[in-house]
Amino acid sequence: MTQEERVFTHLQIWGTITNAQAHEDYGIRHLPSVIRDIKKNREVVIDEEWAEGINRFNEKCRWKIYKLDRTA
Repeated sequence: MTQEERVFTHLQIWGTITNAQAHEDYGIRHLPSVIRDIKKNREVVIDEEWAEGINRFNEKCRWKIYKLDRTA
């Protein structure tokens, strides 16, 4: 199974994925590349939204959440 297939399957099951999840669950180091390939090779819409939180050093940080648009 390719990285693209793994991430697309994850999106179909769970609806969303973050870079941290992709790295932890699938060993994918650069999720944006995989998302780009999914958008290019499949007729799907994947939306992006920002989330904010605190990292382990108690600093503010932001990350993207990729969400499969099931209405498209």
